[in-house]
Amino acid sequence: MKWFTVLSVLVAPLATVASPLVPRQNGNVTAAATATSTATGTTPANGTSSSSSNSTTTAGGARVPVVTLYPDTSNGLPIEVAGVSAPQFGQDWYLGIPFAQPPVGDLRFAPPQSYTYNFSVTAQKQPPACLQDPSGTSDAASQSEDCLYLNVFAPQGANASTAYLPVMVWVYGGSFTSGSASLYNATFLEAYAAQTGKPFIFVAVNYRLGAFGWGYGSGFAENGAANLGLRDIRKGLEWVQENIWAFGGNPDQVTVFGESAGAIAISLLYLDPNINLFKSAIMESGAQSTFPLGPTGSTWDDAYQYLLKATNCSTAGNATAAAAANTSTSANTTAPVSNSTSVASNNASTPWQCLKNLPAQALLKGQLTVKSNLLFAGFVYGPSIDGDVIPDSPHTLLSQGKFARIPFISGNNKDEGTSFVPQFVNSTAAALAVVNLFEPRDPSNETLAQLFALYPPVASAGSPFDTGNNTFGLSAAWKQATAIVGDATFQANRRYFIRQANQYGFDQTWTYQFEQLTPGQPPIKGVYHASEIPYVYGAARPSIGFPGFSTNYTQADASLSNTMMDYWLNFAYYTNPNGNGATGSSNATYWPNHDTNQNNKNMLRLLANNVTVFQDDYREEQMQFLLNNPEQFNYKRGL
Repeated sequence: MKWFTVLSVLVAPLATVASPLVPRQNGNVTAAATATSTATGTTPANGTSSSSSNSTTTAGGARVPVVTLYPDTSNGLPIEVAGVSAPQFGQDWYLGIPFAQPPVGDLRFAPPQSYTYNFSVTAQKQPPACLQDPSGTSDAASQSEDCLYLNVFAPQGANASTAYLPVMVWVYGGSFTSGSASLYNATFLEAYAAQTGKPFIFVAVNYRLGAFGWGYGSGFAENGAANLGLRDIRKGLEWVQENIWAFGGNPDQVTVFGESAGAIAISLLYLDPNINLFKSAIMESGAQSTFPLGPTGSTWDDAYQYLLKATNCSTAGNATAAAAANTSTSANTTAPVSNSTSVASNNASTPWQCLKNLPAQALLKGQLTVKSNLLFAGFVYGPSIDGDVIPDSPHTLLSQGKFARIPFISGNNKDEGTSFVPQFVNSTAAALAVVNLFEPRDPSNETLAQLFALYPPVASAGSPFDTGNNTFGLSAAWKQATAIVGDATFQANRRYFIRQANQYGFDQTWTYQFEQLTPGQPPIKGVYHASEIPYVYGAARPSIGFPGFSTNYTQADASLSNTMMDYWLNFAYYTNPNGNGATGSSNATYWPNHDTNQNNKNMLRLLANNVTVFQDDYREEQMQFLLNNPEQFNYKRGL
């Protein structure tokens, strides 16, 4: 069943991005006279310097922006954050601000703890990514278990004494096993916002990944260690509420946005009807049931037991000594990891304690070993129904109207499935195996027969859509499988979320389909998963390009990027993508809301030279079948 690896990264195209948009080092900036923060004796990754209370200061002739978090403290010194000036863009960057205590030692597998700022912070260097497969970041050496940091990008000079600006908080994707805040630089989005009179504060947060943040199985369930990555995201949003004012941000005007796993995480926050950490959200290619919320079947606890075996933690007592000797690395498993925990002791009383005592490298290596096992090639690490952060099946909660009434945009790319189906799929039997990969418990033969009757192996009906009988040298069964995967994993779940919101009387909902082909990419990919990101970040233009996506963007792409940034920024400012006013729009095309109570299923087509409105009713019968069988198609599983 789980006989090949397909879905190791929900945002696979992004994993290779090492864009010039990302400032890796800032050697041309001399540190301000400030002291770095510490918490419970742990030194952050960004170094130290001495203290100052100036709003801006210079060192060696370079301007260094400084904001004040706490003007008065018990030692008589203010708590300040010193950042990096980017005068060529008219921006200030604050890189690597701790928002929670390092989740190491006793805090491994624990909910994030509030960070205590005993001293000032030097935020002039990109923070480390959370531990992951090195292929998931552009700089594998820059990883650490101590990774709960965030970045802030602000217009130059923005601080507590300037006009408060809207805030946009980015949550990255990566299948809950890869990604980093440092991969996303809002320089061009910020510059466009300033140019069009809508400056804002940008925040990107790190969260724990893989077994460190999204573990499945009995050990994680019994020890309250599920969904830690989601808790990290919440903690980051709490930090924004408490501190963004110091950077010139308005805590009452926060829009959280993200893609793929990031969008899924945001949608899961909606399952708390009382959440008040943001006032609007934009979810790109992800909804509550996109990710299979496991585990119920034995497969998921089998994965946990396999993790114990891979780390030599199956037996308490003598397990950790062997595990400590199992920390060697290789190019295809892990890279050297900084700030890992000390070598585990030999007296762990339980397998769970053994996992907590492991050196970070050993735990990461065990996680990668589990993922490399063909049985667990699908979703092994991710959100789970824990009765707390995720209290019940998202499908059930949405059906009962138990969700936050917060305005949102939720959309998809036209061909979400093409990134996740191997090109050797050349028969219906192989396509069935792909579908089964998504299911820890396989759908019944009867259900699968009905599904494949609705998605026949006919090239003209498959994905990439609207490509006729062209199979790109592959089989019609491949296009069949990509259509099923795209709808079952992404499209149907978005549709369910927005329709349930409407059913319960909430109409501040908008949806889109991104349909722009990426220049230079093979036509077989269609409008693939994550390909909208360069447009949202203002990088889809001839003078810039976006490594990992394209360096051949045209002026038409740039125009579409501007249009999308207008919609996104309007939403951050007005909770309406059209701008200020119900009907007045500064955009070329008015984007009406989606409201089934008014007999409309309005959807915006995002396509260069053809931004138009159509109805979100394509493949209606097929997607409704998926939604009518929630237990068999990922939507109803728990710990």
